[in-house]
Amino acid sequence: MNIVEKDAMSVIGITVARDWQGLIRDMPVKWEEFKSRLTEIKQRKTDIMMDVSLEKLEQTYTQCICVEVEQGAEVPEGMEKMVIPSASYLHHKHEGSLVSIAQTFGDMYQYGKEHELALEEMKIDIGYTIQGTETSHDLYIKINGIA
Repeated sequence: MNIVEKDAMSVIGITVARDWQGLIRDMPVKWEEFKSRLTEIKQRKTDIMMDVSLEKLEQTYTQCICVEVEQGAEVPEGMEKMVIPSASYLHHKHEGSLVSIAQTFGDMYQYGKEHELALEEMKIDIGYTIQGTETSHDLYIKINGIA
């Protein structure tokens, strides 16, 4: 695991705000919708998709299924554009199955605790493909207080 600086990036995607059970129920459906509409997003920098955990307020989790775009990209109906600000992140390359990504994020939070890093709720998981055949994901957790 290492600390990296990520530049700001513009993304377009579908935002989902639900309680934990709602996320478990709705995220797979929203992923399929996003994959089927990916080609509507012009000026994509890549077809590699990401899942961004934007925040947790009380019992509501806000996720964005998205792809990085050029700054001037047009937003398809039903999607939104946002800028993920530049920040410092704890980074780890996850090798293995999708189901173990949550465990890897847990390991990253444990690492942060052991190394006195103030890790936030904001997480970025980059590596999803249309085919679903990816073998690795770049995982990031925002570090509070490091610019």
